[in-house]
Amino acid sequence: MTTKEKLLAVTFEEIYDNGYYSTSVDKILKKAKMNKGSMYHYFKSKKELVLAVIDVHVFGYIDNKYNAILDVEDKYIDSMFRVLRNKDSFNFTLGCRLNSLVQELSHHDKDFKEALEKVYIHFENIILKVLEKASENKEIEHPDLKNLSIFVVASIEGCLSTAKKSQDPIVFSNCMEQLEYYFKHIRKNK
Repeated sequence: MTTKEKLLAVTFEEIYDNGYYSTSVDKILKKAKMNKGSMYHYFKSKKELVLAVIDVHVFGYIDNKYNAILDVEDKYIDSMFRVLRNKDSFNFTLGCRLNSLVQELSHHDKDFKEALEKVYIHFENIILKVLEKASENKEIEHPDLKNLSIFVVASIEGCLSTAKKSQDPIVFSNCMEQLEYYFKHIRKNK
């Protein structure tokens, strides 16, 4: 791992664990065992560092986790719910990495809003691809897959936030069951 990669990885974890405003550059550097010169060689400020984290780690996290749904030849909706039922891949104490940053930073800074929105739109587009494949495969029938993808992402994020509030994975499971119930009504082969 390069110095830059280590700095991004440590920042990603610190921001996720503590939030942007509660994480200082000194805390990041101490955990990474680096000096300020190392950071300023790559990034002019904490903000620039976190924007890079969003671009690399948050985007990558969403991309890796949800693109896995498309690693099948058919039964895309079943694949989506397999990923969503895998409780071990979610953190119900800290919530969603993306949504936590959106809640903390989007309304404070235009650059953060745009970077986070780019990741959110990517998430929605992955789900849209899943829904399009499912529709092509005659698994579902729905008149507006684009807005359905936004609904699915909003449901996932809302369920994660509700589970975080309760600190209880059962809340997430119960919430996801409602999304599955909805999909049972739009499946072609009920």
